[in-house]
Amino acid sequence: MGWSGSGIVITALALMVGGCGSNNFLVYKDGSNFYVTSNCAARQRLLCDSGDIGRIVAGAALPRSLQDRIREAICATGVTKADLREILAGLTDEQLSSLKQSFRANGYEINKPLDA
Repeated sequence: MGWSGSGIVITALALMVGGCGSNNFLVYKDGSNFYVTSNCAARQRLLCDSGDIGRIVAGAALPRSLQDRIREAICATGVTKADLREILAGLTDEQLSSLKQSFRANGYEINKPLDA
């Protein structure tokens, strides 16, 4: 039994170090929850129609080309989840942290439990 518990921990650590985690995250604002990579009306309304995504990427102090790619991947028609996931996966830990912090600075909560 001791080995199986240790094996699980080792496996989990190996997956995290190997980059198997997801950079997708849940955002919450004004009673709406959605994953940042989802294509839904709430994401369109809160991030695109309001102009929040422009303020968020600018506040994250990301390179201008990366700001444009993220804004387009979130708001342009015909862009897939995979496109945005690819962009998020290419962010450094610092860039992803800065992006999430900018969401918070613009009134969003990150990874808030759905029932909270």
